[in-house]
Amino acid sequence: MKKYVCIDTPYKETTLFVCKTIPRRNAPTMVNVSVHVPKLYDDILVKIKLFYKFSTYQPFLIALEVDGCKFIANPPKGEIENYVYNIIKETAPILLLPCPAGNRTYNILWHLHDKHTMQSTPPGDYKIQFKITSRDVTIFAIDMYLEIRHAGIIDGFVKH
Repeated sequence: MKKYVCIDTPYKETTLFVCKTIPRRNAPTMVNVSVHVPKLYDDILVKIKLFYKFSTYQPFLIALEVDGCKFIANPPKGEIENYVYNIIKETAPILLLPCPAGNRTYNILWHLHDKHTMQSTPPGDYKIQFKITSRDVTIFAIDMYLEIRHAGIIDGFVKH
């Protein structure tokens, strides 16, 4: 992960206190997020999209829109949905509390583990967009920029 950028700010119904990329030497880059959600929500839409950078970022493989409350109450059966659910369950379980959601401040220190990247993903630059909305109002949104590099035959010779 190269960097994290909170997007669509300022939010109409929530307050973003902190959204900071934390680079770390010899460890994955992290993000520190603190967002206050004063209202309770029963109608939440979670959108996750993957983009691949050709000359600009273009949609690539994953475009997921799910009812957040149903997603939490009934863990998904589909391959992509289950993959995303398990990442959230392992790395940010606070996001999987049952609905209604909100009426609190969410403080999250997070990073994407290497084991969560798909092994068959082609090398290149990617962007993951994660949005939480309710009735077309953004509660929280973030773009995550990452670079996937695979060690090939040439890389193997250069490193030795």
